[in-house]
Amino acid sequence: MTWFGPSRDGRSADARGALVRVLSTDHARTAGAGVYLSGRRLLTCAHVVNVALGLRSLSPHDPGKVALDVAFPVLSAVGARRARLVAWIPPRSHQYGPVADGSLEWDGDLAVLELDEEPPPPVGPVRWLEMERGQQVRAWYGGGQPFSYADVRVGAYDGGIGYLDGHLSGAAVDDGYSGGMLWSVADGAAVGLVMGRITAPDEPLSAQHTVRRSWGLGWQSVLRELSQAGAVPEPYLVDLRARSASVSVSAEDESVRDMMVGPLHTLLGDPTARAAHATALATELGLRAPVDGTAPTVEELARLLVGTERALPTLTESLAPTVDDPRGRTELDRLLALGRLTETARLLSVAEHRVLLGKLEHLAQHDPGLLPRAATAALPYTDLPQSLQAARLAPHAVPAVLRELESWYGDGSPVPDETPRLPALLRVVEYVAAETGGLACRVLQEWSGRVAARLGIHASALRERRADAARWSERATVTGARVLVELDRYAKDPAGHYRCSVWRLRGDGTAARAVTESDRPRTGREIARLVREVAGGAEGAQDGVALVAVSVPPDALELSVDEWDGASADEYIPAPLGEDFHLVLRCPKLRRRSRTGAGDLNRRWNARNESDTLHADHRTGGRAGLIGLLKTTHRDTARVLLHGSAEHRGELLPVCLVMGVPIVLWDRGASGPGDGTRLAELVPEGPVDGLPERVRHFRVRAYADGAAAVRPTLVWEDTELPLPDELQLADPSDGTEQAI
Repeated sequence: MTWFGPSRDGRSADARGALVRVLSTDHARTAGAGVYLSGRRLLTCAHVVNVALGLRSLSPHDPGKVALDVAFPVLSAVGARRARLVAWIPPRSHQYGPVADGSLEWDGDLAVLELDEEPPPPVGPVRWLEMERGQQVRAWYGGGQPFSYADVRVGAYDGGIGYLDGHLSGAAVDDGYSGGMLWSVADGAAVGLVMGRITAPDEPLSAQHTVRRSWGLGWQSVLRELSQAGAVPEPYLVDLRARSASVSVSAEDESVRDMMVGPLHTLLGDPTARAAHATALATELGLRAPVDGTAPTVEELARLLVGTERALPTLTESLAPTVDDPRGRTELDRLLALGRLTETARLLSVAEHRVLLGKLEHLAQHDPGLLPRAATAALPYTDLPQSLQAARLAPHAVPAVLRELESWYGDGSPVPDETPRLPALLRVVEYVAAETGGLACRVLQEWSGRVAARLGIHASALRERRADAARWSERATVTGARVLVELDRYAKDPAGHYRCSVWRLRGDGTAARAVTESDRPRTGREIARLVREVAGGAEGAQDGVALVAVSVPPDALELSVDEWDGASADEYIPAPLGEDFHLVLRCPKLRRRSRTGAGDLNRRWNARNESDTLHADHRTGGRAGLIGLLKTTHRDTARVLLHGSAEHRGELLPVCLVMGVPIVLWDRGASGPGDGTRLAELVPEGPVDGLPERVRHFRVRAYADGAAAVRPTLVWEDTELPLPDELQLADPSDGTEQAI
């Protein structure tokens, strides 16, 4: 008997929580079972899908993107949920042909389903273990009833198939069990899937007949089938492999285990201290530890560190604060160095990984470009994984990226002598923190500081990387020139002509009028050339992209100012204002049509980094519905994304501006509610202060694509920017520059 044992926690020992019930299309019966993988993905047998659809059980034909009704019968009170078929591995004979009816065994026969919504919170992925002969495993009927368990033994494992022998008492594996997991209670892990049963011939039973024998596909075979067929996206596969454990230990790992015994004797020679740290380790790993005060042997502890993922960093997390002498630190560093020779140790402890994963998934949801952006800057000479080379990273891909970043132990930068290198992951985290700012920045920096201290990294190395990250973040947020433009027109003005006034803003916030001839109507091209010349000579013109804030009357909010081209006749490259500047709109006349407008604007603007984006579409309830939302649940909302046609936007946009919403984004080219997703690339929920730059990038790509009809418009009411009519009340001779 070993000191560390599998957890007796109900959800770990009885894995029915991850059991999936697959219903027939008429909900009249249970077609079979399945198991929750991760994300929204479920795994079952292809023949279970066929049964649910009323098709021939072993038909190899892909039924297409069908939707099935499934349920989590143990952990969710909700009835059926919809799940779409996203991957199909048909049943096939050992000769790769169709499977005849009455066949006793076959290959393939897997299907992956994707839920339409997130699974209920109690449902979580299970741990997987390779199948081998002699394991005692348990299966359940798809309905999940506690009494339906069938206990069987893996009598033989051959060619990826495990042959399962059941007891003569209790339940037997039967119809409705297929697709469910085979759960090893002793190991606290799933080892495969139920596939079929071997029935006796249709004749009087004799002692020579096979009784209660079924068979399943071992986990190693399931994983190989999924990988070869591309049935599961790589991030999911990486995540599944991460939760898989191998029964065998390599000769190389045995050598590492033996070398760990020495440092462990030095650090945990006292049985009382060893028992305390081992108990804490077992708790974090979800294992069972004795409560009689005994301690594991040093050899047994070394075996666990080599064979269990994250066991070593989790142990050192509790050990590091107790090491207060140079010899102890040296032995701890030896232990960490030995861990790098194994694949199971990993860089982060269970708790460190859990905290960081949660933070990064949250940040990826609000700013999918943050992690790729920070990793590219933090590791400029590293061949980043493919997922980090893209502009955006979805939250479900974060676990795989984090796992790969953990494998790079040094960032290549110099460190003080005799001290470990700073891991690449910690450098990336520092850059993410610097780019995020605020409370999230401090939380991430505190996290990296604790990890660095555990790893024995010199404080000066971490400070240097933190300073690098701060400089990079400051460079990325340099403020360029600021130009204010006011457009107006009279009834007698020619169509497409506007009267224009322009001001440059100085660094101290004061304004200098650059155009005095506002009484002459101009074309859009003339105004664009004028703005280009003014912006080029404004203070801060060389520091970054200029902000051009254009005030327009209420009936001109759909005006395509961003497409006005300011290039001269002899210039080769077009110069639309929206490509070269952060061009945003303002509408002072609507802003002042509320007695509380100024206070509302200030309150919302100050909350712009904390409030969520409100999507206003056909489900909002029109003008009255939007007013209600902005007065109640979205009282501090600073960002609104408008969907729908120009008529629909014309009803909702004035409400936003009158009620002090400072940031409003919409697509001028949208003709209905279905076009709203075309602005998803702008990440409206991402960092708010970077939105004008994201809009500019988007416009560059949209203008280059002649077939693209999407045209983003951004209202941006920065409360620190004065309004044109406020500037006109000042002395006209004060700071007036030469007319253009």
